[in-house]
Amino acid sequence: MTFDNMEEAGPSVTEKPTNGTVHLDLDLEDDDDDMMMDAPSVRDLDEPSLKTFTKRAATSFFKHYGLISHQINSYNDFIKVGIQNVFDSMGEIIVEPGYDPSKKGENEWRFSSIKFGKVTLERPRFFTGEKFSADSGKDYLDLLPRHARLQNMTYSARMKVQFTREVYTQELVRSDKFKTGKDKYLDKKTLESEEREVYIGRIPVMVNSDSCWMSRAEKDDCDFDQGGYFIIKGAEKTFIAQEQIGLNRLWLGDNPWRVQYRSVMKRKRVYVKLAETPKIEDIGGGAQVITVYLMSLMDISIWILFFALGVKSDKEVVDLIDADIEDGNIVNILIASIHAADQECDDFRKPGNSLRYVEKILKKSRFPPRESVDECIDTYLFPSITGRSRKARYLGYMVKCLLEGYTGRRKADNKDDFRNKRLELAGELLERELKVHLRHAQKRMVKAMQRDLYPDRTIHPIEHYLDAAIITNGLTRAFSTGSWSHSFKNMERTSGVVALVRRANPLQMISDMRRTRQQVLYAGKAGDARYPHPSHWGKICYISTPDGENCGLIKNLAGTALVSTTIREERLSEILLACGMQTLVDDTKTPLSRMNKIFVDGDWVGTCIDSSSFVAEFRRKRRRKEVPQMVEIKEDTKNKEVRIFCDAGRVLRPLLVVQNLHKFRLLKGGTHSFQDMLDNGIVELIGTEEEEDCCTAWDIKYLFLQNEKHNPKKYTHCEIDMSFMLGLSCGIIPFVNHDHAKRGLFQSQKHSQQAIGYSCTNPDIRVDTLSHQLFYPQRPLFKTVLSDCLEKPGQPIGQTQKGMISRPEFFNGQSAIVAVNVHLGYNQEDSLVMNKASLDRGMFRTEHIRSYKAEVENKEDKHVEKKINTDDVVNFGKIQSKIGRVDSLDDDGFPFIGANLQSGDIVIGKFTESGTDHSVKLKHTERGMVQKVVLSANDEGKNFAVVSLRQVRSPCLGDKFSSMHGQKGVLGYLESQENLPFTLQGIVPDIVINPHAFPSRQTPGQILESALSKGIALGGSQKYATPFSALSVEAITDQLHRAGFTRWGNERLCDGRTGEIVKSLVFMGPTFYQRLVHMSEDKVKFRNTGPVHPLTRQPVADRKRFGGIKFGEMERDCLIAHGASANLHERLFTLSDCSEMHVCRKCKRMANVIQRSVPGGQKIRGPYCRICDSCEDVIKVNVPYGAKLLSQELFSMGISLKYDTELC
Repeated sequence: MTFDNMEEAGPSVTEKPTNGTVHLDLDLEDDDDDMMMDAPSVRDLDEPSLKTFTKRAATSFFKHYGLISHQINSYNDFIKVGIQNVFDSMGEIIVEPGYDPSKKGENEWRFSSIKFGKVTLERPRFFTGEKFSADSGKDYLDLLPRHARLQNMTYSARMKVQFTREVYTQELVRSDKFKTGKDKYLDKKTLESEEREVYIGRIPVMVNSDSCWMSRAEKDDCDFDQGGYFIIKGAEKTFIAQEQIGLNRLWLGDNPWRVQYRSVMKRKRVYVKLAETPKIEDIGGGAQVITVYLMSLMDISIWILFFALGVKSDKEVVDLIDADIEDGNIVNILIASIHAADQECDDFRKPGNSLRYVEKILKKSRFPPRESVDECIDTYLFPSITGRSRKARYLGYMVKCLLEGYTGRRKADNKDDFRNKRLELAGELLERELKVHLRHAQKRMVKAMQRDLYPDRTIHPIEHYLDAAIITNGLTRAFSTGSWSHSFKNMERTSGVVALVRRANPLQMISDMRRTRQQVLYAGKAGDARYPHPSHWGKICYISTPDGENCGLIKNLAGTALVSTTIREERLSEILLACGMQTLVDDTKTPLSRMNKIFVDGDWVGTCIDSSSFVAEFRRKRRRKEVPQMVEIKEDTKNKEVRIFCDAGRVLRPLLVVQNLHKFRLLKGGTHSFQDMLDNGIVELIGTEEEEDCCTAWDIKYLFLQNEKHNPKKYTHCEIDMSFMLGLSCGIIPFVNHDHAKRGLFQSQKHSQQAIGYSCTNPDIRVDTLSHQLFYPQRPLFKTVLSDCLEKPGQPIGQTQKGMISRPEFFNGQSAIVAVNVHLGYNQEDSLVMNKASLDRGMFRTEHIRSYKAEVENKEDKHVEKKINTDDVVNFGKIQSKIGRVDSLDDDGFPFIGANLQSGDIVIGKFTESGTDHSVKLKHTERGMVQKVVLSANDEGKNFAVVSLRQVRSPCLGDKFSSMHGQKGVLGYLESQENLPFTLQGIVPDIVINPHAFPSRQTPGQILESALSKGIALGGSQKYATPFSALSVEAITDQLHRAGFTRWGNERLCDGRTGEIVKSLVFMGPTFYQRLVHMSEDKVKFRNTGPVHPLTRQPVADRKRFGGIKFGEMERDCLIAHGASANLHERLFTLSDCSEMHVCRKCKRMANVIQRSVPGGQKIRGPYCRICDSCEDVIKVNVPYGAKLLSQELFSMGISLKYDTELC
């Protein structure tokens, strides 16, 4: 990657380039800390212009990156590099023959070697079929996301790989030992070889990624759609970012004490740990020794491994460890470790002895490696560090970390700290899953090819062996089921990686793609994982999390959080050397105790004398665009280390650089992009670890605040806005900092995502199972900084269209006039009273569209292998049905557009030639007008039809509403407008809410919102309700007062029924309310008699099957407490499963009704006790059918019940 093409953090929306790169030709010494005397100070700037600039910076940030750039960037990285890495990791595949002597013949055994080369990915296309291509001359047509959605197809692209195969024989040939050093060697004789490009499978394509057609389209299908999801068999799926412990750093654990060098591959893991030993005579008492676990073998003494790596003496080992040898505990451990090594291996200090000992242990292990011990150490022990001495130095550093942790000089790592975590996104997850399916395909290929390597058989082309369907179907199955390959456990699958994109409103869709998830074994063992951690600040929203068992485990990214992709910088080592780094020496004698260690992605690469100047120089280069902006650097002065990270999955966020803030005036006009700000060092991306080195002001005002307790000169960075530490759905709630956290959680996680708004702008070319639309969505009167900065693409920065705020789709509701008052007792316990006239005028009126799908086999499909009887083939069509009404169906089996269908009507007609009815019927409580009928076919050779029914719903009693502050309530009463109170100006409230809703819920934010909105409606200029940086209460009340109202928003009302003035003042103002998807029409349940379960004869459970309502144990307890025994008997017996059975009073067992012979040759049918062999004293009793069924089931298990009976 070159510096001119800085694409490692590519924006998710393609933007027009600015007029030349705005890189300022300022004096290069400007950034230097020593030469900052002449540079302008922040104090010379004015606060209002800086505030305006921060808003412009935030707007350009969202324009540059969008909201789901982390999903798209990760997938693009997978397309560019990840796929190739997967195929490169397979290496050369050697196929050996089966070695069956009976099939050998006279020839030599044939071998085959296979290599994968360059991978190419096409754009999504689909094969048209022979019939179509003969007519139009096109074999392939472009597959767009809208086609995949409508035709229930997978939006995927064909993957081809360069493939090399060589078939050869091997024979032992004698050679001249003086020339070659060997008596014999294997000579390879090539018989045939082929090299060509082979189709290997299809990869699902992310919408709006570089491989998608929509990334270059001028207009998207939907204005609200930003991509970031996959289309699998017509369903939209997205990845949930998986929180995993980062593998590229040493891990110091304290229970028990050990240092781990982690790797995905088991063989490459190295653990150095303290182990308890039995009593050693020379040292009094038992001591702890240091052992090392490597190459998945047993533990060996650390001293032996040091000598195996080429260390010459004990003194050198102690110098490499570089621990404090004045500490008695450390000395005891080191001496005990030397003793343990002496006992384990005699004379290990002699050259070669320790290496031979390691080799002996390797060969004794359960799975001995094929390689020699030297190759094992080079390949598996610290693979990214070259040179034995450097490996020994790194091992010494691990021991030092362990000893410092044990003696309390170094803190153990915290697994909940975000600096130790990485987010796995599309790139890492798809790479892992693809590798699993590619291995599966390789195993099958080797097995099949092995049979054809015998001399009497011919070798077929490679397509004969390589099954492309394994990869295609494997990936599709993983997306459909959500079962993904485990991150570190082979052969295991994990769930919760893929989620369905929910589309109740655009905010819910974006929130679903910004979710993160932490895997825990089970919910009870989560420990501290649920609590917010200080490292979440600005990266993870600590309010947006579900309540319940996933609380704190599923989180949401904060507003300006970004996720890094892997930075592949070839010149990084040159840059580090230019900053003052010295390369790590490859010997064990040079003392480095006074030097600072430099680590890149956890590997020790060099040292430096002055870490502060090294870090300052590196940051200076990063701010000048000489180093990629997503590289993170951390100076750890306590441990004398500098850590640099370039890996993927780190959460970064933008901060203003205080010392470069003066440069913002020099940027040209208002057209500068966020990239220009990054290039000029005004803004930089800071990661979790680097944040510890920064002193960050929470707002611009703190840079100008100076008093005895506060010195603004200490700040190095500044937040762009206070509210950006909250997530997207939380940052648009007005005054959320005034509300109880639980209420903020309710709104951001539940109500905002259940609110009915306008889900998409292309409903005509979508067939969702269920969608809702609000007839007259409104924007709220207030603004927040976050909602203001989410500009619509294509607008000039900072200039919104008149009367429109940017991104209005994130607010789903209407501004209603709300009075806080008691109205006839109909609004107690969170219920609402609404104005009937407002509802008649269209307030909160919504449209609901439900789709019904049915599919049949395609008759023209030649690939259908099943031989189906022609009489059993199902077709669409109209047939006189016994299961429902077919009045609205046309002859093709579909209803006409505008048909009014009711419960029990047939919505799609299907039947077989033999006359069997397979029609789809509307269930109980389902009804609607036919909106559209779609007839299509998918890529599996099936024709399918979709019929959408539309319903218009005005709010009715029992419907759920919510304000933006978690104040949910159901509609309790519809009051006529003339009966509601009205103000002196004649304003009548739309909603009346009970005053008791506020004190215990602690939501003064709603009262502030109402007061501010009232001021804005009267022409006030103060419009912002941003969390943390919003107006003071005094400013809101002053704005109201200037408009001619009382300061606190209270008004004098007249009673609509009597016309008298109400004695008390009533608080009243516009509040933004949302209608939620929970409606009483979808939940109401009623039945008289209806279907019963055939086994238990009790009413069925499902509402749509006209089932009953469960009367459970707790309801039973209530009736017992009331003493309503007759009611209880009726509910649990008469109205449920009352039945009769016979009981024999002699043996107290059940008597069955049977047909038996009586003297005289006649047969009679009646109750008879088989145990007593008599029909006397058999009585009839009333019991629930469930009790009778239970006794019969127990009888089948050999358990007989006895019944005591009494005459009543």
